[in-house]
Amino acid sequence: MRRWAAVLAGALMLALAGCGELPQGVDGDLTDGWHTPPAALQFRPTAGCHADLAETSSIDDYDPVSCDDPHLAETFAVADLGEVSSAAREARAFQECSSRAAGFVGGDWRTGWLLLQPVLPSDSAWSGGARWVRCDLAETAPSDGTLVRRSGSVRDGLKGAGKLKMTCADAAVEGDQVTGLRTMPCAAKHTSEFAGLFVSKRPTAAAVTSAEMEKGCNAAIAKFTGIPNDNTIKNRVGWLGFPPDKDSWRQGDHAIRCFLWLNGEKMTGSYRDAGTRKLKIHYVYR
Repeated sequence: MRRWAAVLAGALMLALAGCGELPQGVDGDLTDGWHTPPAALQFRPTAGCHADLAETSSIDDYDPVSCDDPHLAETFAVADLGEVSSAAREARAFQECSSRAAGFVGGDWRTGWLLLQPVLPSDSAWSGGARWVRCDLAETAPSDGTLVRRSGSVRDGLKGAGKLKMTCADAAVEGDQVTGLRTMPCAAKHTSEFAGLFVSKRPTAAAVTSAEMEKGCNAAIAKFTGIPNDNTIKNRVGWLGFPPDKDSWRQGDHAIRCFLWLNGEKMTGSYRDAGTRKLKIHYVYR
C-alpha cells in the first residue's frame, strides 16, 4: 500500500506541474480503470483423511491423504463455531462435532469402536479470524483402546451389521480390571455383550466411582435385557464399564460404555430382551 500511495502522489504532482491539457486517451480519473482487489480468503479444511490425529490445525500443517491409504483420522464435517471464549471453545467444538457424527457413521458414534476428535484452528489461525472446527473420527482397537491405522472410510460403519459396532466380546478380567477384549459374532460363545451407555456428570474420568458405574450400567443392562432394575439385578447380572480416557473426557465425552457380563460364564446369542426367564437369580451375596 505504501508503494501505491507513492505512485499516486507522483501522478498528482505531474498533473499539477503540467500545462493543464491531458494527453490523448487520458480522462484524468486515476482510479476508474482499476479493479478492486479480491478479498483475502481464510483457510478452511475440507473432508478427507489424515495420517495422524491432531487437536489443532492450520494451513501450514494441513496435509490430507487419500482415505484409501493407511490413516488414523477421517474428517467427516467442518462446522462453524462463531465467537466463543477460549474457555468454552473445546466444549462447543465437541458438541458441534458430536451432533453431526451419527449421520455419517449411521448411529450414535459412542456405541462404536470410535474416537471423536474435534480439531480447532491453531492459536495464530484463530487470531487471524478462523472460526471453524474440523470434526475427525478414528477407529479404536477393542483390545486396548489404541488407535487403528486403517484404510477406507468409517462412513456407515455403525449401520446395520457394521464392523465398527460394539456387540459381543470375550473379556479378560483380573480382579476388578478388564485387561483385554476380543470382539466376536454374538452367535459364537462369548462372555460379554454391549448393552448401552450412561452419561456421567463428574468433572473428570478419574472422579467416576465404582458405585456410580454400577448404578448407571445396571440401568443400561436392565433396559437392554428387559429385566427389572431393582434390588435383584445384582443377583441376575454383572457389568463391565468402560469410561473414555482423560483427554476425551476433557473434550466432552462423558459416556460410560456398559457391557453385560455374567461373571465369566459363556453366552451364546444376543441377550437383548432376554428377560427374567433367561436371566434368573443365581448370584448370592453374603
